[in-house]
Amino acid sequence: MATLVNWFGWLLALAMIGVTVLLALNKQSGLKLIQHRIDMLPQAMLVRYAGLTVLAVVASWFGAPRVLFGLLIAIAVISLGDTYIYRRAGHPFWLHLAIGGAAAFGAFLSLFAMN
Repeated sequence: MATLVNWFGWLLALAMIGVTVLLALNKQSGLKLIQHRIDMLPQAMLVRYAGLTVLAVVASWFGAPRVLFGLLIAIAVISLGDTYIYRRAGHPFWLHLAIGGAAAFGAFLSLFAMN
C-alpha cells in the first residue's frame, strides 16, 4: 500500500509541475485549465491558507518533522516568490520576505529533528 501511495504522490507532483509550467508560460490557458478566475482568487487563497494551516497543525500535533520540513519549504517558496513578485512591481514586500525567511529557517531546523 505504501508503494501505491508513493506513486500517487509522484503523479500528483508531476501534474502540479505541468500546471505550474502552463501558468508560467500562458496565464490565461493555465487559469482556464484549472478552472480558476482572477476575480475569485481572494476566496481561493483563503482556502489555500486554511489548508496549509490544517497541515501545519496536524504535522505539529503528530510531531512529524519530515512533514513540517516539506510544509515549511513550500511556505518559503510561496513567500519568497511573492517577495520577488511584489518587490519587482514596487509594492510592499517585507512581510512576505520575513515569513519566507522564517519558514526557510524553520525548515533548516526541522532537518535536525529528523534524526
